[in-house]
Amino acid sequence: MGIPRYTPPRSRQHLKPGGVNTLFKALKRASALTRAEVAETMAPYRACFARLREGVATEDQHTVLATAMHIAQAIEQRGIVRGLHEHITSAQQALAAVRTRALATGTWRQTPLHYYELEAITTALDLHEFQIQQLSAGEIHDIARKLIAQTQTSGGAVVRTSAQSLGLQAA
Repeated sequence: MGIPRYTPPRSRQHLKPGGVNTLFKALKRASALTRAEVAETMAPYRACFARLREGVATEDQHTVLATAMHIAQAIEQRGIVRGLHEHITSAQQALAAVRTRALATGTWRQTPLHYYELEAITTALDLHEFQIQQLSAGEIHDIARKLIAQTQTSGGAVVRTSAQSLGLQAA
């Protein structure tokens, strides 16, 4: 029998009310999103795309889709999910063409989609959902934070919005 080793008592700070459970925070940040969280993340994009496909999208709804493609592009550039660049670029070009047609008069006018635009955006949204399924919550927040910073430093505006303000709330 050897000499018993002294082990100091563990800190129970993470168990106290009001304390910070750093292990829980780290696990949450490193864990992949659940199916429900992925669906919740994609819901506004899908709803905006449905409006665009129907030819009744507002400029804000179009902007939400363009933002989704910027996020998809940032994920691609970060190297987490690679090989989707051409699909994302096709969707961005389709959205740019839609925007050009919709703003041809100087104010936003709803416009129908051409088949190739519909196909490009549909494919890119499906692939973006796949990207999101591969990311951890922390990676998504890091990418969003960097995109917000890039937008602000380039003189762009960052707007927080809700389903209600986009006209996507349930009737």
